[in-house]
Amino acid sequence: MHPYSHLPDRHFWRRFVSDSTWRELPFMDLPKFTLRTEDRMATAGSCFAQHITRYMKKVGLQPYIAEAAHPFVQTTQPDLADSYGVFSARYGNVYTARQCLELLRQAAGTMPVVEDYAEHEGRCYDLLRPSVPKNGFASLSEARGDRAWHLSCVRRLFETVDVFVFTLGLTEAWQNLQGGHTYPVCPGTVRGHHDPAQHRFQNFSFAEVATDLEALVAESRVLNPALKLIFTVSPVPLVATKSEDNVLVASAHSKAVLRAAVGELAARHDFVQYFPSFEIISQPGSFGQYLASDLREVTDRGVGHVMSCFLDAFYPQLRAGSALQQALPSTALGAALSAPREKAPPPECEEVFNHQSGSAPA
Repeated sequence: MHPYSHLPDRHFWRRFVSDSTWRELPFMDLPKFTLRTEDRMATAGSCFAQHITRYMKKVGLQPYIAEAAHPFVQTTQPDLADSYGVFSARYGNVYTARQCLELLRQAAGTMPVVEDYAEHEGRCYDLLRPSVPKNGFASLSEARGDRAWHLSCVRRLFETVDVFVFTLGLTEAWQNLQGGHTYPVCPGTVRGHHDPAQHRFQNFSFAEVATDLEALVAESRVLNPALKLIFTVSPVPLVATKSEDNVLVASAHSKAVLRAAVGELAARHDFVQYFPSFEIISQPGSFGQYLASDLREVTDRGVGHVMSCFLDAFYPQLRAGSALQQALPSTALGAALSAPREKAPPPECEEVFNHQSGSAPA
């Protein structure tokens, strides 16, 4: 007899992985907590995180929206109404732990509000949200006013939400040397102008990511002591790297750092859960079946597998045979995720501008 003698099948590769089909593996059979359909769930993160909101709606769940467009804007200024509803607030893509932490601190008032804008053809762009809105603001005062409103919505989000889901995408980032703040993308790609004397490349280490995540958890629960957090790691590789490694090696390093940091964080807290979207798509056992022809983008079929596992793990009311599923056959989990799907629009992702040559509009 030894410590492995009586462990269940889930602890052994051959019994759990080799003897099962990939689609039938119970990736999340023992979550630390489950959610009710009425719980308020907020989402943030990289491009891959945009799928969560879309799939929640498909099964009849309403993702929590803390920042919605005013009806006047929707009807009279549709160019300003874009990017609402993609996430729970209008922050655009949040790729790194540091970017998310700085967003929280600005919203909570523990960090000065960042003033970093660029002008192009008479329009003003917020470089912390370079695609929000896509056509920018009419003036600097309008951009500042929208940022103040946005941060108040983010604070309300953290104060009132039941669970916050954050998908980490990158360790690589760009920072402002003078202000110290972190950008979602390198200035000069989407908007603005790249200045080597003002902008520096930063590839966050494991220690830095782990510290930032711990601070994010602690400081968010100051605003909301009952908050639960779910972390995932995007399975989408880097589109480009500024490190000295090639993009394949750099991607492996980035995802390994993020996965390890989140794993240690989740192990320390009962109210923090890791969800394995990265493993579902990227493990060799998937045989690459969920990757598009560029070997980077995740197909709708792969996203469907991830989200069926996510919803099945955290929402037991949606599982087959449940009272809720029987009462809502048109939006039940199995029906919604197995039905023929229209091709979904690709997620909005500023990182793709790193691939393009030349400069963005200043």
